Parts: sequence; structure tokens; C-alpha cells
Amino acid sequence: MKSTLFSLVFSLLFFPVLSQGIKFEEGNFQQLVNLARQQNKLLMVEVYLNGCPHCAALAPVLQEKKVGEFFNPAFVSSKIEANSPISKELQLQKGITYPEFPLLFFFDANGQLIHQAAPAERPNRAEFITEVIKHGNEALTPTLRTSNYAARYAKGERGLEFLVNYGKYAKATKDITRQSQIGNDFAKLLTKPADMESANGFYIISRLINDFQNPLAKHFFANLPKYQKYNNAENPKAVKDAAEAIIYNTLYGPRTNSLKASEVVAMREAMIKLGNPAKVVAPRTLLKELEAHFREKNTPAATARFNEYRKIATMDFLDYSYIVRLFNEKATENSYVPSLILWVNDGAKLFKTSNANHTKDKLADLYNDLSKAYLRTGKKAEGKKAAQEALTIAKAAKIDTKPYADQLAKCN
Repeated sequence: MKSTLFSLVFSLLFFPVLSQGIKFEEGNFQQLVNLARQQNKLLMVEVYLNGCPHCAALAPVLQEKKVGEFFNPAFVSSKIEANSPISKELQLQKGITYPEFPLLFFFDANGQLIHQAAPAERPNRAEFITEVIKHGNEALTPTLRTSNYAARYAKGERGLEFLVNYGKYAKATKDITRQSQIGNDFAKLLTKPADMESANGFYIISRLINDFQNPLAKHFFANLPKYQKYNNAENPKAVKDAAEAIIYNTLYGPRTNSLKASEVVAMREAMIKLGNPAKVVAPRTLLKELEAHFREKNTPAATARFNEYRKIATMDFLDYSYIVRLFNEKATENSYVPSLILWVNDGAKLFKTSNANHTKDKLADLYNDLSKAYLRTGKKAEGKKAAQEALTIAKAAKIDTKPYADQLAKCN
């Protein structure tokens, strides 16, 4: 009887410890770093997303005895939800983003990111355990850490698995330039349609390609129907999301200030082809189109594009105010001025009928910009009338009148 009771007490007291997986600590990032330093360990932070099936699949693996036996002696570990305050703190402090879920981030005693991993689901528990421990081993081995990838890349390493991992690390650390370079490397490795259209090809396109001109992106957009098979219950818009991400990253990526107008137009048309209404797409690309036309010294094309936009867009007074100033500052010749007069008139009407609390200095600025446009075409009388209107509005609003008086003086 004593033996049986002793065995029961022993199992209750000690079995949970012996079967424990990873021990997760709580606290803010600095507290976790301090704890890791005190224990002479590295810090591992798992980032998961509520509702993510891959995160749910990983959770029980992290509680496996074998995983705990490996991680607990070497790491202080914590787990955070992607949308939690501590997650936002981590992203802000370390300048990182999350390319996918779940993610394992490893930090040294100074809180510096040294390794990143995205454990892939495996067909059975034993292989999944091996997968997780492999990433821990890489974090403990300086030459295998993702923080050493730049050195390996500089030495010429270009294997597909390496590039995938480096691409995810570059994305997480917001290294946009390196992302583009790696994208070009992928295009050299995946040249056959079958490879580009495979599950691995779509994964690379959807997660790691950030330029519309990349050969993989070009093939993707030219063959969208062939990729529809990758829409699934987990993400029924996988193909559309991938396409829009490439377009967005191109519009606002490393080439944002050198894009050709034809490229921006092609991206606008691609978004419409994806099923987005033209009225919804137009505002997303308008400014990039206008900027490209101005870089190409094609003011008539910029004017025509904005006039087309006005036909389908719901305009606000501030829209007109911004566009009028943009054309005055960027246009390389004066063919836009007749259209600008119409824009100012429509903007002024919107100001008077709008319920928005627009300040009158903006209306004064609109007429001041109209005066500047008139002067560009040598129409001093019209410019003087617009400048006088701007000054009258400024006086009534009791704001600084100097900019408007100075413009009026230029008209004399």
C-alpha cells in the first residue's frame, strides 16, 4: 500500500517536470533579454497568430519532452501573439516584420537578432520534432545563423533552400534591396514554366518576389489562371493577394522613384484584371502614374490621366488642392493650365458645398496656385485677379497674408 501511494505521489510531483516541453516565460522584451543574460542563454521568441492552423500544429510539438530537453537548457523562451502589445513593441524596437506564421526569433544577450526560423509542418510528429530542434541547433551555431547569411551570400552561395530562408530573413528585417537581389536569383534558378507554376514556385512568388518586372512575376501575371489551383479554404484569395502584394511592393519599393509610366499603367491594368473595379484601383496608382509622367517630361499625358481619373473618382476639395500644387511644381511645360483652371473651379465649388471642416487658408492657397499657373502662361491680368481673390480670403480668415500679397505683387 505504501509502495502504491509513494508511486502515485512521485508521479504527480515529478512526471510533469520530466514530460515538460519548452518552458515559456512572460515579460516585455527587455525583461526577457535580461533573464536570458542572467542565465547565460539565448532568447527564443515564438510569434504565433490566433486562428493560424500552422501555429496550432506547432503548439503541441513545442510541448514535447524531447523539444523541451533541447531548448530549456540553451534558451529562455517566450511566445507572443502577433497582434499583442508586446509583439508591436518587439517589431518597433527591432525593426522587424512577420513574413509568415509561426516564426521563431532568436536573440543574443544584447537583444540583437541572430537567427530566424519558420518551422515547416512535417508528415508525422517525430519529423516535426526534428524540424524544430534543427532550427534551435542552427541558432546555436554561428555559421548557420541567418545573421551570417549575408557573408554566405557574398561568397556566392545560391542554393534554392538557402535563398528561400535568406529571402524570408531579408523580408522580416525589411532589407528591401536584398529582397530584390534574391528575387533576381530565384529567376535564374526557376526558368521552366513547370517550376514557376509548381507549389514551390507559387510559394516563392507569393512570399518572396517584390518586383513586377521580375521574370517570375511576369510569368505569374501572364498565366494567372494556371495559379488558381493554389486558392484554398485557408486562403481563397491566395493568388489575388500575391499579385496585389507584388504590385504594392513595386509601387513603393526600391524603384518607386524611377518607375516608368508604362509600368504603372500595366500594374493598374493588372489589378483590374484581378477583378478589382477600375474606380477602386485608380486612386491606388494615380500619384505614381503622374510622378512617372513628370519624370518623363510628359505633361500632356499627366494632364490626360488626371482628367480621366476625374470621370470615375469621387473628388474632395483637398484632392484638387494637392493636384493643382503638384502640377504647378512638377509640370515641365504649360499645356496643363487650361485644365488646371477647371480643377480650381471644381475644387472651389466643393469647398463651398462640403460639410468638412476645411480651413480657409487652403482655399486661399488654391487661388494662389491658380495665379501662379496664369503667370506661367503670361496671363498677368487673370493671375492678378486670382491672387486678389486669395488675398481677400486670407484677410477674411485672419491668417498671415504675406504669401498672398507677395504673389499679388508679382502680377503687377
